[in-house]
Amino acid sequence: MSTGLDIEIASLIHNSLQEDCVCSDYTTLACIDEGTHARAEIACKEPIVPAGLSFLSKIFSGCEVELMTKDGERSSAGDVLAIISGPAREILSRERTALNLLQHLSGIATLVSSFVKEARGFPCEILDTRKTIPGLRLLQKYAVVVGGGVNHRLDLSKLVVIKDNHLNFLKAKGASPIKSAIEKVRTLYPHLKIEVEVENLPDLEEAISCGADRVLLDNMSSALVREAVEAARGRVYLEASGGINLANVRQYAETLVNGISIGALTHSARAVDVHLTLI
Repeated sequence: MSTGLDIEIASLIHNSLQEDCVCSDYTTLACIDEGTHARAEIACKEPIVPAGLSFLSKIFSGCEVELMTKDGERSSAGDVLAIISGPAREILSRERTALNLLQHLSGIATLVSSFVKEARGFPCEILDTRKTIPGLRLLQKYAVVVGGGVNHRLDLSKLVVIKDNHLNFLKAKGASPIKSAIEKVRTLYPHLKIEVEVENLPDLEEAISCGADRVLLDNMSSALVREAVEAARGRVYLEASGGINLANVRQYAETLVNGISIGALTHSARAVDVHLTLI
């Protein structure tokens, strides 16, 4: 686990437990005698790709956590994912924090795996975006990787992406927007790679000729993306984005585009059905 992810999950768990007032779980305090030991199992009620199991020991810090599978290994409906043994009060008061995390991250990993499956057989990466819940980016991007996807840039500092608003601003100032933008970035930040967003083939060619490292093909049909791939002839990394879903992702993968970025992987993944039961 990376240092950044370790710090983020520790902070998230601390804040989540504080938010739920686990020390003032009066229902559990009233119903469960102090010192009572319990065992519980966490299972899924539908086929999933689990993500977040490795964080359970941090949530149930006073318990023994036995993982029955691991992040990224597909599980079937009814499969037990983990067994928790320890103080009954801790298990019950921390149940919701654990399930919230597992359901969300596993939902992302499961959705990503569906896109990866549709694109299988073609040299096309399924990429995430920065369309993440504030404060959860590292965790959501972790779940993307667990599901078989590839992380796009982590934040604004990792890659220069020149988008339509940047280009429109430069165009309004009378500049040749793509050429001007690339020149400005190369002058100020020569160590950074540059991606340029384009919507047509002439702009693609200009971006390539001006030295872009990557080109984002925005809201292009799969047929136009195929033309772009043929025109680029492998000179840059091509990324397709916009309006791509499970119904049409294979059509885009078949164009041999290098990557397909999908915001829905993180901002619209459905929480999967995972539950905890005392045994």
